[in-house]
Amino acid sequence: MISTTKHYCRFSFIGICLILMTALPAAAKDGDPLAEGRERHLNGHGFLPSFYVDDPFVSSNFQTHVGAGMAIGLKTPFTDLDGNELYVLEGDLVVASLGLGYQQKFGQKWAVGIQMAALVRAGTTAESFLTEGADLNRQGGLWAKYRLKRSDKCQLTVGLDWSYTQVIFFTPKDFARHIADGGSLEDAPLVLKNKVWTSRITANWARGFSPVFGVRVNAGFGLYEDPVTPGVSKGSHRVGILGEMDLKHTKVHLPIGVTLGYTQALPDNDPYAGQSGTLLGFWYTGKTDFVVGVETGFMKLPVANQVTDKVDALFGIFTIRYYF
Repeated sequence: MISTTKHYCRFSFIGICLILMTALPAAAKDGDPLAEGRERHLNGHGFLPSFYVDDPFVSSNFQTHVGAGMAIGLKTPFTDLDGNELYVLEGDLVVASLGLGYQQKFGQKWAVGIQMAALVRAGTTAESFLTEGADLNRQGGLWAKYRLKRSDKCQLTVGLDWSYTQVIFFTPKDFARHIADGGSLEDAPLVLKNKVWTSRITANWARGFSPVFGVRVNAGFGLYEDPVTPGVSKGSHRVGILGEMDLKHTKVHLPIGVTLGYTQALPDNDPYAGQSGTLLGFWYTGKTDFVVGVETGFMKLPVANQVTDKVDALFGIFTIRYYF
């Protein structure tokens, strides 16, 4: 697909604007029976947040998160000018993330949201810092949701997600290789920048089987423009499933929720779709309008210039979400 991402992004942006124009005249009225977190309750089950598996709810809310993770066992081969492998450097990467998001409901079925986040990545040893360097990843996102169907037990929304990512790389390995190959100091690539625009069509579904148990599924299908090859578009898709249990409604009567799920990036080597793997979360469920908890997981992280195209990664994200 050539030169399609820009048109796709424009279509998504125009669609979001139209949604806003349509929804604004029908802003939510006072006394909304689904306000303050009540919309996320289906068949008595209160659904919980997730960083990777989105929910279908259109209620107004504010969210903030802080997270950290580590990619383990990076192996970067070094080659000579003829392509012969000289040696392999090994190391780990540590990642830290901070972000916040806001979603506003319009009328009874529409919602728009915005999210901003920053992620810092760096090697934990001299070897991994030399091979992988460090980078600052700044992200901005905008989305719109439409509640297509709601019943006592189920809810389905469709929507558009649009995101912009700017990555600043500090690359000591490329700098050293450039100098070793006879390049000038002025042209040495110590810092590199990438910009990526992504648009996806989304569908999110949830079903409450009982006050104790619920399941939700999400899918997003879209495109991004390859930052290395301008004008070339690639697919960037994600699917996920999450099961939830609220111990507050069991015999133990503890206001603790547990989430267990799986998320998958498609294609699985797409660095812009993110990690793929298992998710495990623990949440406080004592309030209707307030949720706090931590989500952890064991993931496969796509990386470039490695002996293998994926490495193991561990992460933990602390999230607070307030509904109003």
